[in-house]
Order: sequence, then C-alpha cells, then structure tokens
Amino acid sequence: MESIDTGALVGWKLDDLGKRMVLHMQTMHRTESEEKEVRERAVLLDRNQAVLLAKYLFEMTGQSKPKRRSVLQALFGN
Repeated sequence: MESIDTGALVGWKLDDLGKRMVLHMQTMHRTESEEKEVRERAVLLDRNQAVLLAKYLFEMTGQSKPKRRSVLQALFGN
C-alpha cells in the first residue's frame, strides 16, 4: 500500500466557478531534514459534493450550521 501524504491543514480558500468550485488547501509538512514545508493542493468540487463535505464535517465535529441572522440582529445583537 502506498504511503499517505499527511500534513496539518493551515489554510484554505475557495474559487467559485459557477456550478463547480476549486478548494485550495494548504498543508504544513516536515521534510526529511525536519524543515517545515507548505504544500498546496487544489480539489475540484461540484456544489453537491461541497454540501456533502460540509454536512459530514458538521456531523463529525458535533457542530451545527450557523443560523442566519437578520440585519437587525446583526446590528443590535442577539
């Protein structure tokens, strides 16, 4: 079995392409000489895949989707 390229997630951004999106993930790795190295991987997702990924992450962390606040709630709290 091939070894898995593992690293700590240190950043991400999303490029919206309409029906699809590109998720750029930056990960920190240690080289053989123990120096730190940042790598970037780009993953193409369609909107359904993005929703399924988000749902899975919410479930795995025990979190829930943030509730939308109205403009008045945002201005005056609550």
